[in-house]
Amino acid sequence: MTQTTRYASVLAKIGAQRSTLLSEAKLKALSDSKNLNDFATQLQDTVYQVNIGRIQSPLSGRKLEHAFNENLIKTYQKIIQYSPKPSSEYLKLYLLRFEIENIKIFIKGTLAGYSAEQKMYKTYPFVSCYIEKREIFEAAANASTISQLIAAFKKTPYVSPLSMGLERYNKTNSTACLTVFLDVFFYEHLYRVYEALPKKEKPPARLYASLENDGYILLSILRGKNLNYDSNWLRLAIPHNYFNLNNKEVEALLSALNFDSAHQIVLSGYYANYFPKKETPEETLSKAERCFRRAVIEYAQSSRRFFFTIGLPLAYMTLKETEASNLRTLALGIEASIPPETIQSQLFLR
Repeated sequence: MTQTTRYASVLAKIGAQRSTLLSEAKLKALSDSKNLNDFATQLQDTVYQVNIGRIQSPLSGRKLEHAFNENLIKTYQKIIQYSPKPSSEYLKLYLLRFEIENIKIFIKGTLAGYSAEQKMYKTYPFVSCYIEKREIFEAAANASTISQLIAAFKKTPYVSPLSMGLERYNKTNSTACLTVFLDVFFYEHLYRVYEALPKKEKPPARLYASLENDGYILLSILRGKNLNYDSNWLRLAIPHNYFNLNNKEVEALLSALNFDSAHQIVLSGYYANYFPKKETPEETLSKAERCFRRAVIEYAQSSRRFFFTIGLPLAYMTLKETEASNLRTLALGIEASIPPETIQSQLFLR
């Protein structure tokens, strides 16, 4: 089967879906909404109408965010369904994020003493990556302790990072320990599925994978330095597979005395342009996050040269994810009565 034939179905699906993406003019117009009801009304003629229609009154920014992500998940599932293997295995990373986010919701809900119904209400739709049976999902929701929660996942790969997190949590009482190893699990999986791609599929996927992975490592270390985290803890809290970093550079960052020292090391490396120095470390990190995101979006917008490869599904899924993120920013900004110009400045526009 030729490469053209293998990608014919998913390209047809993307062609139909791409026409539904909201224009820059539409997003700017939405920022002028008087309130959330007005905002929702302006989305009635879009693909989000059905998801918004299921929201129970009163509307809130968080409820709308949930609706946008429901639509995003459904879109991911369609694209993955029509994509050829092994490319589809890499694309499942986009669903894996939501599965891991659901586990984090269960962890937070269990610590807060929420009921199973309260936890399930906050979760995203069941995506079936490593959690293949809904019974596991339901058992996790019914857990009243973290140990019970981990037991619910005993037949999944999540049991290892969760058990490591519980061990650290029992020593430090830091709730961050319970979730950070799930993030490490995600990035280790990202590297594995990238390496499993056929040789011709790696070039169009590399930028997405490298910015996702290396960006997480650099931001995690710098945040840790800003918060005076122990270097040994940071070493455990990051993946150890790199694209445009190396062991020597990462070890130097981990051993740096403080944020400024670590930042200087970053400024001498591959990602220097992503970390312009701002007034405070927090502003530097915030700017860097936007730089990484902007680079991915710009790459997705120019990926038509990778037509009959994984590049086109990745580009479309990135643009769809950006749209959902923009709608979230709009909903939360309108809810908080933030001026339209300020909201627009936080959007990722084409």
